[in-house]
Amino acid sequence: MKIELSSRPRGAVGVCGHAGVGHVHSHSGFVQDDSGGFAAAVGLLKAALPADTVISSVEGDLLTGVITVRTAGGGVGRAEARRGITPHERELLSRAVGRDGAFTQAAAFAAFGRIYGQGVLEAPVALQAAAALAVVDTFRKNHPGVVKTAREDVPGNIGEMAGAVLDIGGVPTGVLAVVNATGGGLGPNEDLEGNVVLGEKGGLMEALGIADAPTIVVEGKAYVPGVCDNLTENTFFIRHNREADNQVVALCLTEAAEKLGLPFAASDGAFPRGAAALEKGTRELGEKIAALGRRLSEARRSREKVRIVGELALLVSQDAGGVTFMTDPLQDVVGSAGMTPGLSAVISLIVTADYIRRWKIPELEAEDTGKIVRIIAGAVPRLAERLEEARAEIRAKSRYRESDFAGLLSAAPGGAER
Repeated sequence: MKIELSSRPRGAVGVCGHAGVGHVHSHSGFVQDDSGGFAAAVGLLKAALPADTVISSVEGDLLTGVITVRTAGGGVGRAEARRGITPHERELLSRAVGRDGAFTQAAAFAAFGRIYGQGVLEAPVALQAAAALAVVDTFRKNHPGVVKTAREDVPGNIGEMAGAVLDIGGVPTGVLAVVNATGGGLGPNEDLEGNVVLGEKGGLMEALGIADAPTIVVEGKAYVPGVCDNLTENTFFIRHNREADNQVVALCLTEAAEKLGLPFAASDGAFPRGAAALEKGTRELGEKIAALGRRLSEARRSREKVRIVGELALLVSQDAGGVTFMTDPLQDVVGSAGMTPGLSAVISLIVTADYIRRWKIPELEAEDTGKIVRIIAGAVPRLAERLEEARAEIRAKSRYRESDFAGLLSAAPGGAER
């Protein structure tokens, strides 16, 4: 399937993929590489707009805690680790050199071995953010005016995004690669993930023609307890909610995967809306943390205190990622993948129990992304053929208003900085 720069300024369909920097773990054993969407979108962009995103150098400033990543294509990205970096960590950073910066979590793995968000391991998360930002800057410098870029305008976030209109099989397609990253190596805050139309990201999506277009949302590589336990091979997972999302987009993805002979599963009951699920999950986690706090306040023996704090560390380093990643009312409308109602369906990759026993945390590979790109390239022409049907679903299901969430772009109620 031919992919090239489009002569048309706006896409008829869209592809959005993000890197949720530091969003590795969630509740109940869920663990992922949340950079899959970003890598796939970058892969599409590179097919039409060559850019060398291999990491050529990584520097760590011992005084400021700033990590600087440079790519062979001239891109530069910087992010700060809140508690600074040690001389040993500065040496480890060089292990990311030679890695493709598009695979942001893999770059952090190469340097540090593993990664946790929520302020638990700040240097790996800052490295991941700097690598992603360097990739965006590579496109900005190599294709000025052709690739459009914007910054996250969610207070506390440092992410950026890059997009262009490509012809995929002759179909003008707005492709957007998004970096959701919190300053300080914290996170995740992914209020601008998926195809959420808001702030500068919304303006860029309007410019690409995809703010209200049928859209493929690409997510990461994940282990989901229960769902993955009986898999015999890593499998592409195509999901939507039949009440809220675009069934035509989902069908086009499943047809493309089937034609390619790739293993896939599909679900039309994913991403339920309107149930205040994230608010409930946040409250339940807070209650668990509070209960541990009460136990700790009453503990007197060292071994008791060690066990209690160890339990707290698990909650903060893992379960908390499942509630910090999005604002509660926003998640109630767009679901956990950031899907504007009526517009989209999601493709991701799920892994086997054997895989997770060995690797502990999924790591996206070039072969994974290559297959996702092939599925997208097969789905886009199908979607173009059924465009009116997909648009009818958008008209029937659309219930998102950007103005409802404009307050997320303020640092505090009333816009005051705290």
